[in-house]
Amino acid sequence: MINGSRQGAPLIRGLVNGFLLLSLCALVMEFANAEEKPITTRTFDEVGFHPIRSAPASTISLNDTYVSAEIHGVIQEVPVRVGDEIDAGALLARLDCEEHTLDLQQARAMSQAARADAEFARFQLERAQELARRQAVSAEVLNERQAQSARSRAEVLRLEAASRSAQRRVNHCEIRAPFDAVVIERLASTGELVQAGTPIARILDARDLEVSGNIQQQDLPALQAAGSTRFVAAGLRYPVELRAVSPVVDQRLRSVDVRFLFTDEAARPGQVGRIEWVSDQRHAPADLLVRRDNLLGVFVEEEGQARFISTPGVREGQPPPLNLPDETRLIFDGRFGLRDGDPVRIIER
Repeated sequence: MINGSRQGAPLIRGLVNGFLLLSLCALVMEFANAEEKPITTRTFDEVGFHPIRSAPASTISLNDTYVSAEIHGVIQEVPVRVGDEIDAGALLARLDCEEHTLDLQQARAMSQAARADAEFARFQLERAQELARRQAVSAEVLNERQAQSARSRAEVLRLEAASRSAQRRVNHCEIRAPFDAVVIERLASTGELVQAGTPIARILDARDLEVSGNIQQQDLPALQAAGSTRFVAAGLRYPVELRAVSPVVDQRLRSVDVRFLFTDEAARPGQVGRIEWVSDQRHAPADLLVRRDNLLGVFVEEEGQARFISTPGVREGQPPPLNLPDETRLIFDGRFGLRDGDPVRIIER
């Protein structure tokens, strides 16, 4: 009996040791599981989106013009009124042109007389040249005829220029629109005496338009890379394209003046609205942002561990742009208590 008990002792010890080892492994596994922090996740493909950004903007006309009289005179007629849409060349005002018409007639008469004098001087010169060949006239007389002919031709040119100037003044008796426009202000009335430079009407070019937007400096890269841009006003959307970015920064607003051109139908001049653009980079929801070591970022799950991905340049409340694969698992529930490298366990939502 004693020998049988001695032979069974190693077997019993082996069983006890095995049981203890299994218990120890179970305790270790239970301890490890207790350290894993429960989280919920969603893939970047599920929650990523292209945000729509916007900034204040308005349409402006490239031609906001005060049309003025170019000559003096009394206004006989102002046929336009505020709000009228007019074509290029439309009559804005007509001046009393009698004085300028008389000046033109006088200039033309003097020019005609000068041409007659020049013709006579030419005839005298030719006669003097013929007599000079026969040595029947002195060189002094020939020189005098040549000088007289030159002075007569110069006088013709001077008076012809005076005639053209007088004709130009007559043409300016009618003040016309330089482009298709809308009348914004009527600044003169019938019977008023105006001088050269007196404003007659203010007109606004209703076709040559562009959009001016005040864009924050940090938004410029996203705007310049945007796939589509539009001007939104009064519930309507107008497609636009970027034309220019001003190199000057408004120190008070920290913004830059950016100009856009309409690519299809245009809004009305002076209309106030917003420039909207769609970011070409996918973003994550803003509420996923957490701060770690003074850095903002998001947590993702990688092989059972939490990884912190910082998002430089992003402010709290802004959706962070992320360059991550579609299958990346973003951590939602449980992210606030995590540190980079913490073991995690995904649970159902």
